[in-house]
Amino acid sequence: MSLGRQRVMQPRQEINAIVDELYETLTRNRNGIKLLDRSAPDLPELAALWFEGARGRLLQLLTQYLEDRMRRKLFYALPDTATAARLILETVVFWAVYRHWDAGPQSTSEAVAKETVQHFLVHSLLKRF
Repeated sequence: MSLGRQRVMQPRQEINAIVDELYETLTRNRNGIKLLDRSAPDLPELAALWFEGARGRLLQLLTQYLEDRMRRKLFYALPDTATAARLILETVVFWAVYRHWDAGPQSTSEAVAKETVQHFLVHSLLKRF
């Protein structure tokens, strides 16, 4: 992911690529992610690795990325970047992972779900289209 890129030539393509990579990674690993989430309460060491380590680090990187792009006036100002980073992650996680185990599933193809998530997130952040 290009979360630490210093030079930004095309912000729309950049954030779109980040959301795309996140969605694809979560989709490929959805069964393992579901297993980790379900097992974490019974295995505190695993929970620490997952929630504080991998997931926590991703949220930290997303937060820093948003702060940088807002400082450069490429993204709309957000009331709280940590909350926005969590919103981005959880939106992608739901559509790439958890919707497949939803008790009341919505009939949506993977392609349409991914495209809609990308469109929504990208256009909600960018100042200029």
